[in-house]
Amino acid sequence: MRGMGSLTSRLEPTETVLVVEDEHDIATFLRAYFRASGTDVVHVDPTSPAEVAEAVAAHDPTCVLLDLNLRGITGLDVYRELRGRGVPTPVIIVTADPNPRTHRTALAEGVAAIVHKPFSARELYALVAAHTHRR
Repeated sequence: MRGMGSLTSRLEPTETVLVVEDEHDIATFLRAYFRASGTDVVHVDPTSPAEVAEAVAAHDPTCVLLDLNLRGITGLDVYRELRGRGVPTPVIIVTADPNPRTHRTALAEGVAAIVHKPFSARELYALVAAHTHRR
């Protein structure tokens, strides 16, 4: 994760980003970065895709940042659960997985974008802002 830098595209202060991540350090970093801009952040370390769907229903996030490789489940399983429930929220996958086949599958199924770890927090923020404003 690289520097925080200045931001060109801004999220509205009332917006919420749901971070679905099993690595505590990454979740903490993202929470601090987005909250510094006034954006609310909800973190979920899920044990099932349904748990993420319930968090989306409870918090109505404007965007979901979804780790691809979670403990015991995959981000694609989570994404499919959300879409199966009719959740239209943009989903950006954040991953260290270098497998291009997995990335093609995720994009073909409709994820908004894929960001590779390590990532630039500034670029991730701008990407979230861009997809949130299209909503």
